[in-house]
Amino acid sequence: MYCNCGNQIEAERLELNLGVCRPCAFSRPDVRPKGRMVYSGKVGGEIEIYSAESWNDNKKYFQANGARSCVKNFSKSIAV
Repeated sequence: MYCNCGNQIEAERLELNLGVCRPCAFSRPDVRPKGRMVYSGKVGGEIEIYSAESWNDNKKYFQANGARSCVKNFSKSIAV
């Protein structure tokens, strides 16, 4: 089987059902979406999915504020 670029796809990649050759796979700058779990109550959480741009704009608001270990509490208080 051949890739869109004309190179032959390696046998190992075909076994994994990958449809592009290795050089094409590593040359594509795929920007993957990111997400986070949001718990609005006790029952279950929701997943919020963000684009890469939106994630970079909002990641400063996603600081964890729950229970931490003593070491993290200590190092966080010194860093401020």
